[in-house]
Amino acid sequence: MAELHVNTQSAQSGAGPEEKGGARQVSEYCKDLLTRGREELSLEELRAERYFLQRQRNVEERLKSLTEMKELLSHELEEKKKLLLLRTSQQVLHEASSQTSDSCRPAVSSFQIYDESQSTAARPAGNFDLLYDVSLQPDDTGLSLKIQFPRPDCPGGTTGDLKTLVDPHPSSSPHEPGSYTTNNLSPIHETTVEAGTWNLLEDQRQDKNQNQDQSQDQKQQEEIEPGPAGGGVDPCDPEVRQRLLDVCDVTSSPGFHCESRSLPPVSSFLQLGGDVYHIYSRVLDEEMFSIYKGATYDDNVLVKVDRCRIPWDFHQFCRLKKNSSVNSLPLISCFLFLDGCITVYTCPPDHMFTELTECEDSAVRKSLLLLQLVLELHSCRLLHAALRPSILFATYRGLNLERVFPVDWSSSVDVQQDVTSVQQLSSAHSYITVGLLEPTSPPQLADLVGVAETVHLLLTNSRMVLVKDDDGWTVEQFSQDESCNMFPGTWKTWRRFFRSLLNASGRCSMSVLSDVAEQLSVLLK
Repeated sequence: MAELHVNTQSAQSGAGPEEKGGARQVSEYCKDLLTRGREELSLEELRAERYFLQRQRNVEERLKSLTEMKELLSHELEEKKKLLLLRTSQQVLHEASSQTSDSCRPAVSSFQIYDESQSTAARPAGNFDLLYDVSLQPDDTGLSLKIQFPRPDCPGGTTGDLKTLVDPHPSSSPHEPGSYTTNNLSPIHETTVEAGTWNLLEDQRQDKNQNQDQSQDQKQQEEIEPGPAGGGVDPCDPEVRQRLLDVCDVTSSPGFHCESRSLPPVSSFLQLGGDVYHIYSRVLDEEMFSIYKGATYDDNVLVKVDRCRIPWDFHQFCRLKKNSSVNSLPLISCFLFLDGCITVYTCPPDHMFTELTECEDSAVRKSLLLLQLVLELHSCRLLHAALRPSILFATYRGLNLERVFPVDWSSSVDVQQDVTSVQQLSSAHSYITVGLLEPTSPPQLADLVGVAETVHLLLTNSRMVLVKDDDGWTVEQFSQDESCNMFPGTWKTWRRFFRSLLNASGRCSMSVLSDVAEQLSVLLK
């Protein structure tokens, strides 16, 4: 019996029996399906090829369907946005027209003209005890008019003088047409008018006393808490800031976006301008703002939700970044809503964010970066005026700490806004109260004290306690003998550091910052 076997050479021309040398050879498979040029595949490779081809087709079909769905959803979203904008504009117009009609209604309805011969029931409805009667004497045609209008002490009434009430009937004495005379009132109306006159005078007297009390309380408050020098304008006032932003045209800056809706709620994610931000944790929660840590698909972000509708943080940070010589500052974008704004700090490429107090680097390195920040601020005539560790963050690249920057600019001011002394800064009132700063001290000194407070916390993990001795102000931790300190070898440097910052009156702030930075740089060598 002939043995059945596979002849690989004869199978190249196709499957089927062949006669060669008297022996019949049969190929068990078709080689045309297995050959790829000169290369022959196995059955397993053929199955794998078919599987991956089918999988690729499925992926392409799925991608095509998702793309179509995305286009459809984008179109629907645009339609919804247009509809929302239309409804919002209609609502605003409706409210404006309602307010206009309401404001005009009292003026229209306050004047009542009717015939004196009418009965009480035929007259217009209303409380006529609260109205004044003014009549015009009959003219040549013999017509007489009586006009009623609200008393000044009535809600919605006009503020005229309580003068003449007119007799609608001609008196015996001659009068010119259109002249005014005193009305002869019934006892009830006389009592009403006298009561109204007395109430008006009493209200005026009470208002005057109340205004005097408020003025006295305000004067006492100004004696307790120093305000702007010479009664000047508060540089942190929202209206002052808004006027400055209007001049700068901040809305045309790159990264600025306007949203015709209210502030969105912050949950595990936040959608802004077509991007989705995943929110990890809340870092800081103040009365007027909150700060969150988050991330996009490939970047770390810090999100500040501000309940004030003035993009002040965006404006100030853009000024710092424009005048900075280092490119490791974060990218910034701002979204302005109807009742607030959201500022987003995006990490530079290959960087990451961390809180300054959580940095692994030495206190010297962190202090030098903080000094660099304040130097840059003062060089472009900016004051932060409220430096503290809770609002300071740092950028890392690999293991290198590169930058320190603030995420809150609520107290910052522009020195060009006629800010000439620390008493114009509300954040510096505590320094003035304890005597550390004079009310007329330069405003830049507030930042120097803020640097001292921040560095003291980074060094000792405790709040700074001020002490005054024969040489001036210092901190309690570095006022004792050197043998009692916790910083052997560096105690003298840190002591000079704090004394220089806390006793900088009469010196240029940038000169003081440069000197202390040079002193600390020695510790890194």
